[in-house]
Amino acid sequence: MRVLYITQTQDMSGADRSLLQLMKELRANHGVEPFVVMPRVELNDAHTLRTECSKNGIPFLVHKMSNFKRHEGCSWIEKLYFIVVHAFSVLTLLWKLRRERFDLIHSNTSVTDLGAYVSQAKGVPHIWHLREFGREDFGLVSCLGEGYERWTYRRCERSIAISDAIKRSFLRVIAADRITTIYNGILPPRENMDAVHEPGILNICMVGRIEPNKNQLEALKAIAWLREQGVPSVHLYVIGRIKDEAYHTKIKQFIARHQLDDAVSFLGVRFDVPELLKKMDVGLMLSTSEAFGRVTVEFQMQNVVVVATDAGANAELIESGRTGWLYPLGRPEALGRCLKTLVCDRETLLRVAQNGKRHAMENFTSRRNSENIFELYQTIALKDEE
Repeated sequence: MRVLYITQTQDMSGADRSLLQLMKELRANHGVEPFVVMPRVELNDAHTLRTECSKNGIPFLVHKMSNFKRHEGCSWIEKLYFIVVHAFSVLTLLWKLRRERFDLIHSNTSVTDLGAYVSQAKGVPHIWHLREFGREDFGLVSCLGEGYERWTYRRCERSIAISDAIKRSFLRVIAADRITTIYNGILPPRENMDAVHEPGILNICMVGRIEPNKNQLEALKAIAWLREQGVPSVHLYVIGRIKDEAYHTKIKQFIARHQLDDAVSFLGVRFDVPELLKKMDVGLMLSTSEAFGRVTVEFQMQNVVVVATDAGANAELIESGRTGWLYPLGRPEALGRCLKTLVCDRETLLRVAQNGKRHAMENFTSRRNSENIFELYQTIALKDEE
């Protein structure tokens, strides 16, 4: 089976990492031959989807894309410009792929519709992988309106939602019987990578881009609340690149105003995150609207206790009090109380960490994800042959 994968980024974000692992496992375990179309972008990073595909022998094509979902407020002139540019993008991609043969088209994002047009032109089924809310997490909407969005999604054979929360979000434009929930899969860490949980300071980490929807400021408010409660023995490590400079400035000002310099460290982009997690006790997932929570599962798999907001898909991954903790989004004092419990009760911390790891390893491995997706591929292929 030869599958064309279309993605809208190269930056090895969660969607790209999930796609790369999926392609590697489908190729190794089921003989799927992947071919990737990715956007033409300039990244000051040696670690991109393009470099990873080259390293793993996965053929790819770099193409100038025009995404149909954008930030709200497109003028008529911008819409007209999009139609012209998009039509050119579709036609040139079809020309580049004119000699290629595929059994299936798999779009790895909900924001580019190129897969729908390639599917129609080549007469092969199309799967649309819904990995983001769009409006709720990135403020994106269809620049041609909801009618176009509904018309476009109808042209896929099946959609995959990475959580029930994502599925519910897309029911306004896709019928429920055409969406299958298949949770993301994470490659388990190698042996001896569990967090140690040494007594003393509670080491807390956040992994992700520094931007408002990742909500690092709420974590700092909780640390400040703990200080006010006389609980100084916590330290927050923030791992990730700065996406929003204004938000980063706001964070630094909050740290200075509350004298938290000794309680917070910014580690920037790191490629040794699993090694860092061995030294952590708690991982925070505070996004305002999390589609799945890949980092949540990575925390759990390394025996790190997860404390998360009750937003998005977090409640699907965490049973509060047993495999992690949930607290109401926008209530930093509630987050602070969860952290205070973990500071004062090491036995509870160890028990919840172990429960979380067991739960993640049973439900969210990359192998389970790839098996479920290949089963869907086979179902669609058989239906297409009838």
